[in-house]
Amino acid sequence: MISVGVIARGGPERAELRAALEAEGRHLVAGEDEPGREVALVRRARPRVLVVSQGDEESAVTALHRLAAAPAPVAVLLLASRFTCGGLRRILSCRPAGVLHRATAAAHLPWAVGAAAAGGPVLGPELVDVVAGACPCPGCAPSARDEARALLATLSARELEVLELVGEGLSNPQIAAALTISCDTAKDHVGSICAKLGIRGRLQVARVAWQAGLTGRRAPAGGRVHAACG
Repeated sequence: MISVGVIARGGPERAELRAALEAEGRHLVAGEDEPGREVALVRRARPRVLVVSQGDEESAVTALHRLAAAPAPVAVLLLASRFTCGGLRRILSCRPAGVLHRATAAAHLPWAVGAAAAGGPVLGPELVDVVAGACPCPGCAPSARDEARALLATLSARELEVLELVGEGLSNPQIAAALTISCDTAKDHVGSICAKLGIRGRLQVARVAWQAGLTGRRAPAGGRVHAACG
């Protein structure tokens, strides 16, 4: 069981996050507190993962800077309600274990906390498009593009399809629906891609797809599913 700390403004929000975390019996909320008291909570409860909910990017960056001085190492899973390309880039430069959009955090927390505890990085499916905007493929250096394309030679045709869809921001259920495969099979393909390319996490998978120029070739998908497989 993974011990989790929760930083959020007000009892109702903390109660919502606590219910999402404890629903499957895999996580234990070790402590809760208000924004600005992140370090105090880490000292008091010593959680393995700290879920920090902030309303905007500036507050999120400030919280991450405070936690950089925390007395004990903790994996930070950041939630925020609004993101811009530049703001998300600043947040990621602070090296949190993961970033989720606050609006859909409850659906993703059960799997995201485990992934963050394992080292991350974790990125909510809705944010992949924002990151793509912060690092568009046309700006990739030729050497980075050539290196990314060389890596693709190790992938099967199906894995290339999955790689492209991850780069387009699709979650595992969306990939499963697009390719008419099961959610577990989609998840297995993502894991196989990570193993073959020597990378970890969907963000790095998406980055390879962007650098190789695989994204932006499909029509926008309608009716995207915002649940995660785990």
